[in-house]
Amino acid sequence: MNKLMQEAPQSFRGRMYQRDNARPKEHRILVLKTGIAGLQFHIESEEEQDALNAITPGTELLLFREPDNEFDEWAVAVHLTKDDKLGFVSRFKNETIARLMDAGKKFIGVVDEPEAGNAAEEIAIEEQRRGRRAPTENMALPFSIYLIEED
Repeated sequence: MNKLMQEAPQSFRGRMYQRDNARPKEHRILVLKTGIAGLQFHIESEEEQDALNAITPGTELLLFREPDNEFDEWAVAVHLTKDDKLGFVSRFKNETIARLMDAGKKFIGVVDEPEAGNAAEEIAIEEQRRGRRAPTENMALPFSIYLIEED
């Protein structure tokens, strides 16, 4: 009887539980809250503008290292899809992320809720004055950058 119990098929729920345990778990560690630098230069067509307008808080953005960028050796590009570049992580904030990417670490961006109205402008001016925000950052599309750690 004991042998029959060991050979009995597992329930669907039991198989799902085991499969989930076999996959590495992903943890996201917040690294930086920022805006996209150069956004205005990468939105050239009406289709691209429509795609930009459709982005909502929670949308995931892809980050790609561009070590051969002629303007910034630490360039980290921000994409909506593999082929749709939105801009870059500001050159004033990208070196640590670029070095970690070069070492094999993975990052992802997640669009944040924009600050509302005049309060957003006041925050931007104060952050620039204190050196916390680069003048090139476009805070119309704020996002957070997360380091992806797998167990």
